[in-house]
Amino acid sequence: MIKARQVRLKLSPEQEDLLREYQLEAAKCWNEILVIARDFYQQNDGKWISKNDLQKALKNQFKLHSQTVQALTDKFCANRKTTAELRRGGDKKAKYPYREKKFLTIPFKQMAIKRSEEQCVRLTLSKGIHLDTKVNVEGDINTAEILWSGCGYTLSYTADFPLAEESGVVLAGGDIGEIHPIAVCAEDGEGLVVSGREIRSIKQLRNKALARLARMISRCKKGSRRFKKLVRARARLISKTDNQLRDLFHQATRKAINWCIEKSVVELIIGDPQGVEQKTKKKKRLNRKCRQKVSQMEYGRVKDYLTYKAKEAGIKSCFVNERGTSKECPECGLENHVSGRIYRCKECGFEAHRDGKASFLMIRKKHKKLKTPDKFTMTHTQCVPKYRKRRLRERLKPPACVVGPGVVHKSLGYIVDPLDAAFSSI
Repeated sequence: MIKARQVRLKLSPEQEDLLREYQLEAAKCWNEILVIARDFYQQNDGKWISKNDLQKALKNQFKLHSQTVQALTDKFCANRKTTAELRRGGDKKAKYPYREKKFLTIPFKQMAIKRSEEQCVRLTLSKGIHLDTKVNVEGDINTAEILWSGCGYTLSYTADFPLAEESGVVLAGGDIGEIHPIAVCAEDGEGLVVSGREIRSIKQLRNKALARLARMISRCKKGSRRFKKLVRARARLISKTDNQLRDLFHQATRKAINWCIEKSVVELIIGDPQGVEQKTKKKKRLNRKCRQKVSQMEYGRVKDYLTYKAKEAGIKSCFVNERGTSKECPECGLENHVSGRIYRCKECGFEAHRDGKASFLMIRKKHKKLKTPDKFTMTHTQCVPKYRKRRLRERLKPPACVVGPGVVHKSLGYIVDPLDAAFSSI
């Protein structure tokens, strides 16, 4: 299984200047690719130049490794092919690559990736010029790129990772949400709810900060020193929050998959919330604040993370339409309006955790004859950001998903984290 990894590079000022120089050179190569392809297209009545002819036209013209030049031509041809497929499918707004670059990501193929004496990754920038990343990676790297992340350089690489064998026997369902990124429940009623309130707080902070910066930038003269300073601050904010959110989403999906491994799950059936953010204002389904939260719900990222993590663990995964799973009662089939985190049926009196019940109904979407368990026992866990001091955890109150009228923590399987218990005794 091919997976991508990113590692922050610790470089000297001289190495950063060297990478900046090669980013400029890579941008020049890309701009030349655009010029050659455009001229050939215009001179040959709408016919594109082939990849081989394009690589021959660029040979020995730039201070780059030959594999890097080939990687840039491969990238252009792949973008061109994707755009052609989209336009044939009816998307007339799709544009072929046309925009010139000032800086560009430096790609590396396998021939340009070597190992130093310490077995660290060594990248060949051009003939006789190398970059020692001081990053030790197990296994063979297929491709690599040097990325600029707003506040430093990052090594992004792809490599082959082994897959686990399928050995589970239990079915499980997964429910993707905005408050809780993922909730999973097995066919016996045991489940796990992963809280995403830290994710919501980061997004709320970012929205307010971006709005404030936008007001300040609008009052500046374009190109002034203050304008550039505020634009850089905005880029730093976006880069920092993106890193924090990526870490928290990885934590949430990893906790869910680890729970599936412990439960010996063989198949994970995930509800697909695609389209939940569409036409919310037109149909008057949500208010302004909720519309913003739902529109920023990154369910696509959660789906991707769950899929590849499940595949790596030897768990089959599939997606089903989640329509009706929040309101439907698994006992009598009546649809009830849900208020709070606890689901209660007015007809038969069925009561269970809202997300756990919805996760169970994902299984029933595919396996119709599955019986409803006698009791739903949901364990709650949270994604704790790496940048928060651990001592603050003793101040956290029980999460909203395990409180409610007539519901005690024990009935929902609320398990106190040993670290929380240790801090509370200080």
